Amino acid sequence: MATLAIHCALLAATANLVNTHIPQSYMDEIFHIPQAQRYCANDFNTWDPKLTTPPGLYLISRALGSLFGNDLCNSIQALRATNLLFSIGLFLVIRRIIALLHPSTDILSRNLFALALTWFPVLMFFNFVYYTDAGSTFFVLLCYMLVKQKQYTLAGLSGMISLSFRQTNIIWVTVFMALAIIDIVSLDDPLFDTVQSFGTTMNVIQQLVIKTCRRLPEIVKRLFFFCLALLAFMAFLIWNQGIVLGDRANHVAGLHFPQLFYFSSFLSFFAAPWILTDGAIKTFMHPNLARCLLCMGAACIMLYLIRHYTYEHPFLLSDNRHYTFYIWKRIYQRHWSVRFLVVPLYVISGWFNLHAIARNTTLLVVMGYLVGIVATLVPSPLLEFRYFIIPFLFYCLQLGPPKQRWRTWMALVVYAILHLVTIYLFVYRPFIWPHEPDQIQRFMW
Repeated sequence: MATLAIHCALLAATANLVNTHIPQSYMDEIFHIPQAQRYCANDFNTWDPKLTTPPGLYLISRALGSLFGNDLCNSIQALRATNLLFSIGLFLVIRRIIALLHPSTDILSRNLFALALTWFPVLMFFNFVYYTDAGSTFFVLLCYMLVKQKQYTLAGLSGMISLSFRQTNIIWVTVFMALAIIDIVSLDDPLFDTVQSFGTTMNVIQQLVIKTCRRLPEIVKRLFFFCLALLAFMAFLIWNQGIVLGDRANHVAGLHFPQLFYFSSFLSFFAAPWILTDGAIKTFMHPNLARCLLCMGAACIMLYLIRHYTYEHPFLLSDNRHYTFYIWKRIYQRHWSVRFLVVPLYVISGWFNLHAIARNTTLLVVMGYLVGIVATLVPSPLLEFRYFIIPFLFYCLQLGPPKQRWRTWMALVVYAILHLVTIYLFVYRPFIWPHEPDQIQRFMW
């Protein structure tokens, strides 16, 4: 439990620092915190139109207020602490998933790997502000954990709760439902759970559909709450006439294919200690005509998609509080050709990412994951690292703890340094916009 104690200590120290220097609501907290306080006051009819996600976080705070007194809801620091609880729970969930997926690994490696993933810098930062990311991630991965434990009723309930934090979680709930169906069908035919080749996969998918149809009543019964989640989501879309609750003008879905390339680069950077193995590097460098042709074809497709589907969201171009603003301004906007010149990096990162996950899980899981990230990222018009949290964690969970423990230690050190730098900039390097001289702005993910 030493790793959990270390995690709790870092959470407490960082929360104390943030709350001491930033006791007032910041950025989106000016929408989230008043809404939570309305719920704590039993006002469930007033809704801020600027809020774009469902009220799951506020309902959790309302429940905690009922348990520990409604004074909790009057304290910004106490409301922020809700996410500290989610972070502690997330560590335990991640550790359990690692044990389920990689039972042969030793306990220390599991604990260190779980700590590293919990310290993933983008997610770690949002534990200290009253945002929905910590709770959303917790319930999505809890759903996945329960699926792997074959506790499908609880998994479906957790998936439904995750939808109350973020609507797009329906994609991951659907992916996990598909994995649950594979598990159920695999009881009769283990082939479904071990397939590795693409040709075999096509045949297996056909057989999977047939067997699912034959056992549909049983599957619906066992996955009732997953089915209920899908029906509830469809009802929400009809009632709301769309997926976004508010501020629809700035959240219009489209086809933003380059998001996949940004994520691939992001994934390669943060997962580098685990994917850049000697074996992977040697395999990539070894001459192979088929791989060269495949990479050239991928590069041509990327060039086409970048040319026709790159989208610069107004927030990305104007909001200099986020790191993505500086990445876009100082790299992509330096010259019109830059977005095309980085295609080789996208190809290389994509190869290493796929090579690593394909060696550690089945092709059906890889395909489900790819469908999940396409459905999650491509419709989003805004480049925002928060959208990468769940795809990143799910990917790393498939990899599991490496045999060379120093790789996880390296990730832990890098993540800790990035966390400290991020919090330092957030707390100690505020700035002011000339057009809003009375408002302090801060750097964040």
